[in-house]
Amino acid sequence: MKRFAIALAPLALASAALAQATLPEVADTDGNGTWSLAELQAVWTDLTEDNFKAIDTTADGAVDATELQAALDGGVIKAPEAATNG
Repeated sequence: MKRFAIALAPLALASAALAQATLPEVADTDGNGTWSLAELQAVWTDLTEDNFKAIDTTADGAVDATELQAALDGGVIKAPEAATNG
């Protein structure tokens, strides 16, 4: 049984990696390596300040790639394609 679980572990990890939404192209107009509310609103035009605060889990006023990926994976926001197609 233990061998079976060990054999399936790589498959489970691969499935989890595939479940992640790919980060969309978001311009970092000020070049600081994170995104501001205005920068994210260029992609998500209906993004509110409250939504931005929910994405900005570190509460530093900026969203990094990890926070944006977590927001996409957690359903806080939808990838632009999914938002426009359904």
